[in-house]
Amino acid sequence: MKYFLITLSICLGVAESVFAQINPSFTLLREKENKNEYVWVAAHRGDWIYAPENSIPALEHAIFFGADMIETDVRLTKDGKIIMMHDYSVDRTTDGKGTIADLTFEEIQKLHLRNNFGGMTDLKVPTLEEYIQVAKDKILLYLDKAGYDLPGHEQGDLVKELLKILKTHNVLEQSVFVLDWPYSKAKEIFGDDLKKVIYVPVIEDKIPNLSAYVNEYIQKLRPVAFQFRMESLDSETYKQLPKVLESGSKAFVAATWDEHTANHSDLVSIFQRPSAGWGWLLEQGFSILETNYPKDLMQYLHSENRRNIK
Repeated sequence: MKYFLITLSICLGVAESVFAQINPSFTLLREKENKNEYVWVAAHRGDWIYAPENSIPALEHAIFFGADMIETDVRLTKDGKIIMMHDYSVDRTTDGKGTIADLTFEEIQKLHLRNNFGGMTDLKVPTLEEYIQVAKDKILLYLDKAGYDLPGHEQGDLVKELLKILKTHNVLEQSVFVLDWPYSKAKEIFGDDLKKVIYVPVIEDKIPNLSAYVNEYIQKLRPVAFQFRMESLDSETYKQLPKVLESGSKAFVAATWDEHTANHSDLVSIFQRPSAGWGWLLEQGFSILETNYPKDLMQYLHSENRRNIK
C-alpha cells in the first residue's frame, strides 16, 4: 500500500502538469473533420487492473496515462446519493453485503473496495462529486447506467438529477450519455442540454425501425457519435455504419464485448494479435474504442500513428 500511494502521488503530480488546461481531445471530438484520424480511448471502469474498478485511483491512473474518456457507472443509494459502482449490490466489489438501493450513503461509506483479485483495500466507494473533482477538464465522463436497470431510470429521473449536478460543477460538455432512447424521448428528457452533453445514441438490432431511428438522429441532432453493438457482419447494426460515417458522426464501439464487435474484441486483440481486433475496428471506421486494456490499446494506436491530435 505504501508503494501504491507513493507511485500514485508521483503520477498525480505529472498529470497535473500535463493537464493544466482543458484536454484538447474534447474539442476535436466535437469537430466533424478528423484529419489525423485520431482515435479516442475510453477506459472501461477506469484502469481497473491498476486499482479497484470505478475507484478514484482507477480514474486518476486513466488520466495519467492519457485516456480520453472513462466509462463509469452511476447508482442511487437509498437516500438519493449518487455513487460510482457497476453492480446492483455491493457484494462483489466491497467487503459489504446488500443492494445499493436498500443501503444509505452512510452505510456504504463504511465499506472498503476490493481490488481486481478480490483482496481488500483502504479505498472507499466514491461519489459522483468526488469523481468530477478529479476528472474536470482532464477526461471525458461516460456515465453508464443512467437510463437503464432501475425503476424510474427509464423515465429519465436519474438523468435529470445527473444534469443538475453536472451543471453545478460546470462539466456538462465533457459528460457522455450512451442511450437507446428514440430522439423524441432524448429531446424531452435532456431539453436544450441534448446538444451540450455528448449524447451518443445506441445502434443495435433490437431497436425497432432501426434505420429510421438512425436517420432521425442524423437529421435532427447529428450526434457527436453513435455507439454500435453489432453481433455479426450480417446485422442491421453493421449496415448503418456507412451512413453514420458519411454524416460526420463518429463510430463508437465497446471492444470489451465480442457481441458488440462482431467478434473483434479486446480478447482477440490481446490473446491473438491487435490487428485482428482493434485493427479491424479501425479499418471499419471506428474512432472511439472502449477497452479493458487502455494502455495496450494506446500503445497499439501510437504504433499505427493514430494518436496525433494536431
